[in-house]
Amino acid sequence: MLDTPHLWGRPLTIALDGQTRIISGPAEARRILLLEWPVDPTDKHKAASDTCRAAMEGAAAEPSWVAFMEVAIEAGIFVE
Repeated sequence: MLDTPHLWGRPLTIALDGQTRIISGPAEARRILLLEWPVDPTDKHKAASDTCRAAMEGAAAEPSWVAFMEVAIEAGIFVE
């Protein structure tokens, strides 16, 4: 369900707008992908957004963690 909070076992840290941000789950990741992403969307960006949405709807959360990390690396904003 979209209103049920799903959290990752391990958060990801990104650098966005000059600030370090800790992302804890697919809902937060998807919001950033849709509203705050600093570069033009790519195929990997769309896949990450779709995977985060699936996790929000009840799919396993781990694939969204991996997808968000990969797209953050692609965008040059991944920290840890």
